[in-house]
Amino acid sequence: MVQCTKCSLAILDPMLDESELAEFYPKNYYAFADRFSASRPSRLRNVMRSMVGTREHETKDPKFERPGKLLDVGCGSGWFLSKMKAQGWDVTGVEPSLDAVKMGQTEEGLNIFPGALPAANFPSNSFDYIRFNHSFEHVTDPNQILTEVHRILAYDGKLMLGIPNLSGLSAKLFGPLWWHLAVPLHPFSYSTRTISQMLEKHSFKVEKVIFNTDGASIQGSLQLFFTRNDETPRTEGRISKSRLVRVLCAWAAYLQNAIGISDAIEITAIKR
Repeated sequence: MVQCTKCSLAILDPMLDESELAEFYPKNYYAFADRFSASRPSRLRNVMRSMVGTREHETKDPKFERPGKLLDVGCGSGWFLSKMKAQGWDVTGVEPSLDAVKMGQTEEGLNIFPGALPAANFPSNSFDYIRFNHSFEHVTDPNQILTEVHRILAYDGKLMLGIPNLSGLSAKLFGPLWWHLAVPLHPFSYSTRTISQMLEKHSFKVEKVIFNTDGASIQGSLQLFFTRNDETPRTEGRISKSRLVRVLCAWAAYLQNAIGISDAIEITAIKR
């Protein structure tokens, strides 16, 4: 990764194209998983998880007065689309993984375009809400993507980007061993400053920035740090499997969220 000395944007060098990057994704990548058939925890279990800090992390999507047209870019198998469809939204997804697209189409009957966003060629001003939840950092040409998003987003429509935070505490502490650096799957690494500047450049007005992450990334960074000199898979180490470490990292994440130094941000912008 190289970093611009003027704006501090971090960029993969040399940059790979999308077909080259696709080779690095494992078949069991979390976004492609089947979450439709998984059993959901009971309300009591959710309460207990909240008390110890291990409840499943939830994205803080912006609020809308009424359902409209939603586009989820990098939607995986479409679990979020299915959830929003049940709430009355007209949902569409974009996903490059053909296996994930097939799962969402066959199991839930979802409208998911297989490929990259520009290739979908959606009509102008057609979506009320466009969402990139930890998918924007995976694109190789963010300027092209934001130009297309501005074209297809309705006037006063909202864009939400959930992305890792390069200016967060963990990124500074762990450096090249930071969990969310994820080279080369993340061709760009953003901070609040760099993503805000990029959005302004493409005629979006930043409405809100939320610091929102769970402890998994902290736990993953610790695992990478303590196994940096061996070949232990980062998901199979003792730290990754420790429930005590998981709880401690979850509370550390809550604290980082509260003071604005966490591993991830969710930035909402309005089309100008």
